[in-house]
Amino acid sequence: MKLANRTLSNLALMICGDKERKVSKNFPYRSSSRLTDFFSDCDLYHVHDGSTRRFWVMSVLEKLNMETTSLPDLPSDALVAVIEGLSDKQYFEDESSNWEKALEALNDVLDRESLVVFPGSAGRCHLRNNGTGACSAQIPNRPRALSPDESAQRDRVSGFLDTATEDEITEVVLVPLFQRLGFHRVEASGHREKTLEYGKDLWMKFQLPTGHWLYFCAQVKKGKIDARGASGGNVTEVLNQVRMAMSHAVFDPDISKKVLLDHIYIISGSVITRAARNWIAEHLDKEQRRQIIFMDREEFLNHAARIVSDLPLPIPPKEPADEMPF
Repeated sequence: MKLANRTLSNLALMICGDKERKVSKNFPYRSSSRLTDFFSDCDLYHVHDGSTRRFWVMSVLEKLNMETTSLPDLPSDALVAVIEGLSDKQYFEDESSNWEKALEALNDVLDRESLVVFPGSAGRCHLRNNGTGACSAQIPNRPRALSPDESAQRDRVSGFLDTATEDEITEVVLVPLFQRLGFHRVEASGHREKTLEYGKDLWMKFQLPTGHWLYFCAQVKKGKIDARGASGGNVTEVLNQVRMAMSHAVFDPDISKKVLLDHIYIISGSVITRAARNWIAEHLDKEQRRQIIFMDREEFLNHAARIVSDLPLPIPPKEPADEMPF
């Protein structure tokens, strides 16, 4: 759904925190830099250009209003993020703003669109359509464009992959990546005792909302995983390690028991060809195929750029310049 210009105009006033307008007097005032920070917090990268704040915000909202939506009965996903950010309680800390009154004013404006903002879990607000019941909590996480800082980190991770060993990729990048994704006990198993690795470069577990646990491991390859040629293809080695990981349980010290793995990541610092993916699938039965999750270089870099954007990476040593013969 598209919001009316009148609604967008009121939202622009609220984002700016115009204290002279009744509709926005309970919202925090945002200067030029804070407007940029606000959109950045919403995972939207619009930098204020120094023009009149209200008109600039209105122009941004008009663009966001035309973007795609996951739920037809709600505004665009980007505009939903802005409305949810606008109602975030963390912004209402100074004495001149009032979260309860601001939320009431916001809902008065959204009521014309049959929308309402309501508090959810962990202090986060959600947007709901009063007519159909469609809720922003149902919107799936969609890939978004990388910010300039994330793009720079993506380049740094890419350079690190070119020079790092498989052990360094696992310990320096993958362990913190999976930890921030919500996995527990992310351990690089077997790197000190290769004979006890059993096809697992690392193992971890993930807790479902019901309290049950799923167990994962990852098989990491620095180079390309391919199935072409008798000598060039390394997919047979990967398959053998996958089977070994499936058949050997991991010991969970939290429960003092050995458990079998539910899923196995096959991660490549380069490319996993389609032929390799098909070859692995053909040599596993139906149940085993469901356990495999592939992640190649491009997907790995995009995740790392967003999730470990602040992760410091070791700088590879520069190769000494060749001395002149004279």
